[in-house]
Amino acid sequence: MATVIGGTRYWNGVERSYIPGDQLYIHPSVQLHSEEADHVDPITFEVIRHALQNINLEHGKTIEKLAVSPITLETRDFQTVILTEDADFVFFGPHLQYMSGMMDLMVKWTLENRSEDPGIFEGDMFLQNDPWVGTAHQPDVGLLCPVFVEGKIFCWVANAMHQADVGGTTPGSFCPDATDVFHDPPCFPPIKIVERGRVVRQVEDLYKRQSRLPVALSLDLRAGVAGNHVGKDRILELVERYGAAVVKAVMRRIIRASEVALVQRLELIPDGTWRERAYQEVAVTGDRGVYQWMMTLTKRGDQLIFRNEGTDPQKGSANLPFAGWRGAILGVLNVLMLPEQMGALGGFTAFLGGVARHCIFEPTPGTMTCPDFGAAVSPAGIYATELAIAMANALVAKMLSCSEALHDYALTTGPAQWGSTLLAGLDQYGKPAIVTLTDQMIGTRGATPKTDGVAGDGSFWIPEGRGPNVEYYESIWPVLYLYRREHINSGGAGRTRGGNGGLVGYVPYDGSYLAVAVATAEGVPKTSGIAGGYPGSCNTSRILHNSSVRQTMAEGRVPQSFEELSGLLELCANKGLPIPVGLSDVVEWNWGSSAGFGDPILRDPTRVVEDVRKGIITEPFAQAVYGVALTRDGELDPVETKNRRSAIRQERLDRAAKPLVTSSRFYDRGDLRILGDQLVLVTEPNGDKFYGCNQCHAVLGPATGNVKELLSRWNAPIAQAGYYYGDPARFVDVPMEFREFYCPECAVLLANEVARQGDPVLQEFELD
Repeated sequence: MATVIGGTRYWNGVERSYIPGDQLYIHPSVQLHSEEADHVDPITFEVIRHALQNINLEHGKTIEKLAVSPITLETRDFQTVILTEDADFVFFGPHLQYMSGMMDLMVKWTLENRSEDPGIFEGDMFLQNDPWVGTAHQPDVGLLCPVFVEGKIFCWVANAMHQADVGGTTPGSFCPDATDVFHDPPCFPPIKIVERGRVVRQVEDLYKRQSRLPVALSLDLRAGVAGNHVGKDRILELVERYGAAVVKAVMRRIIRASEVALVQRLELIPDGTWRERAYQEVAVTGDRGVYQWMMTLTKRGDQLIFRNEGTDPQKGSANLPFAGWRGAILGVLNVLMLPEQMGALGGFTAFLGGVARHCIFEPTPGTMTCPDFGAAVSPAGIYATELAIAMANALVAKMLSCSEALHDYALTTGPAQWGSTLLAGLDQYGKPAIVTLTDQMIGTRGATPKTDGVAGDGSFWIPEGRGPNVEYYESIWPVLYLYRREHINSGGAGRTRGGNGGLVGYVPYDGSYLAVAVATAEGVPKTSGIAGGYPGSCNTSRILHNSSVRQTMAEGRVPQSFEELSGLLELCANKGLPIPVGLSDVVEWNWGSSAGFGDPILRDPTRVVEDVRKGIITEPFAQAVYGVALTRDGELDPVETKNRRSAIRQERLDRAAKPLVTSSRFYDRGDLRILGDQLVLVTEPNGDKFYGCNQCHAVLGPATGNVKELLSRWNAPIAQAGYYYGDPARFVDVPMEFREFYCPECAVLLANEVARQGDPVLQEFELD
């Protein structure tokens, strides 16, 4: 609910982010169609339901066919939706899920703030990219179209598309050097771009005047307009055939059905609170700070309450608008809470509407995940949105892992930043070039309690996202790929492991002049493991200047690593300044991997050996992290594996600080509730409750307070978190540590966390 202070809307989309109240305030000149039929027969319901789904899919296909920007055309960085007259979700597309969770805000704000002036009429469309109204950052541009029936708004069709350049200090409109919103691309609150069926030329001129690629921007605008026209026309055909009241009744029933499915799922989850903490490093170019992000999920009955209390104040350009934070959460819930419904309810349907009705968002304004107007937010698509997705993913996984019925639905987190490089300059023809490489769309999948993650399996929150075709990129941009492959040893280790990320290397074309304008690089782990699993890998970008690549290629060899070349190595800074790249320079970057689930030394040794054989991990990694030894012919050495794992357990006990109080007793019966993997809540026949280790049956302590205080703890260097992590001091001045928490008796790894030195131990859950 929106809070009203002194008669002025507090969450108004102007000074603060827009959060609609329980009631929308719409000028009486705009009428909404709300009538629905009392009864729709099952066959008619199914016909209309599938027709609506296909209308939304056709909307998306229209954009795919007409868009010119590679980020839309090739990798599907957009979303389409059908909303009710008052902006409840009916259908959304199989594209970027977090965009869906923002588009209802855009329409609701438009209804409240544009219904009187300039008015909303048949044939109108509104363009909007204002993050305080309803987007994650300015390059994600929404196009909103009311559908009128008999003079009333019957529903809305809308799309949001990432645009290649909408202005700002940095080509491509990710501006890591922006200290405030006035260094960012311009923000357009909903503005009428199509009036009564015609594009408003002066508004289009204003919009594309900000861009370095005005022709592409204008063509993509028309692709979005065409998509909305397709959606609108098809819905009106349905209304003409079946009647407005019948079609509206089907819309309402779809939403109600998905809501019932969600409530039934929530009944299987215990009430409680779960917390996730992450650290955003380097707020703006030249900064060396570390900033805390908090996300808390409280489940009470059929409600999910999300808060960001404890998140540091807004700072630099590393912020995420509330709409992006909310969209990230809703996108995760939509996929993870009822994954089977993605097909059973007609693909991508109103389950998001059902989720939204049972979610309460209570953000703290002026923070990095709910900044007030004035903060820079344009780099959110690289540095912030995916971090919110990863945090929401971790929260939902923790919650599901505490449910006996839903435990196996828990999915570990994928990359917490969008790995990429963005180049800008002139191509081989002397024309302006903005090269946004989206290879991370190839993706990686996280682990579940029973299954391993997979490399190259996409991102769960972009079901229809596509990895770019190398030949297509080379044909439109002045880059030549040397290699693109799985990033060995990068997946988070665990009893079940995360999928590996990927590695990319390329050189410029002859005659071009380019600079690496934006590069992803980080030193603080953000992709949290679950129940003792290790984090996913970091993003790293590096350049080999004045290399021997041209000579090597002239000899008929295409180099597959920096190690094959000579040259001067430069490691890219986090949110660093642009770096010129010459014709003999090689650029390499990776996209991050997924996290692991459970203690790595509990992994089935035969599965570790199979991973070595498949090239997913190396033999030294298997020995050091999983404690698995192989014979000279590559077979499992069971005796040495047992000895190695025993040695790892002893090393843990020797280096860890013991808890202040230990029970030194064991349990042999009682009702058990699994809390993650090997941590259990034991209820004895007399009703007493305590935490226990399911590996050795040790009693850890009473089931009150923070269970981590009952465990042995090792404050490790960050390098312990994963194969590719080093010392974050290269990026930041704040000392960081990786904390591991073991059972004091058997040394099984039950939890871990990343923290600034001196920060309190995170209490990850409290069950009511």
